[in-house]
Amino acid sequence: MTLLASFNHPVADAQCAFRRILKAMSEPGVMVSLPLQQGWGALSPAATAVLLTLVDQESPLWIDAKIDNEQLRSNLRFHTGVPISDSCGASFALSHATSQPNPADFAAGDNLSPEKSTTLIIEVPSLNGGLTLRLSGPGLRETRAIAPQLPESVLEYLRTRPHPFPQGVDLIFTCGEAMMALPRSTDVEVC
Repeated sequence: MTLLASFNHPVADAQCAFRRILKAMSEPGVMVSLPLQQGWGALSPAATAVLLTLVDQESPLWIDAKIDNEQLRSNLRFHTGVPISDSCGASFALSHATSQPNPADFAAGDNLSPEKSTTLIIEVPSLNGGLTLRLSGPGLRETRAIAPQLPESVLEYLRTRPHPFPQGVDLIFTCGEAMMALPRSTDVEVC
């Protein structure tokens, strides 16, 4: 088992990361940087910081098979104690853009009730240079345009939005040391 570093200053860095994640969730499409320089293995520092900040012993995590490995599981167990779930109905899900994750899979069945919804964390190639998404709704005074490089499966989900608010999935996109969020309350137009 190879344990990798966590935050340099666990309490202060976790509080800082939580405030920045909260900013990203409350202001959809805003890019924030997170206070971690090194990710766990193939995970970006941002995805690692999100996991260190949000998951715990009471919030199961589903991990995409393409990024799941013993090193990741060992570090999650040691640093967070999070239970790993085989169900898409977990509180959190971690995936990679190359896996073409479909957010609808995480918003089906028992997850249709808002209090049981999933937060889907997706590692993307870049938070810029993709198709333009025009955002409006809560947390936005005026429309905002963003262009993360999203997999087609996520773009299709955003086009159709099969589950009306308050149902659905909260999306977090990570790349390098940065992240942005699209809460399920955000209206998204794929341009």
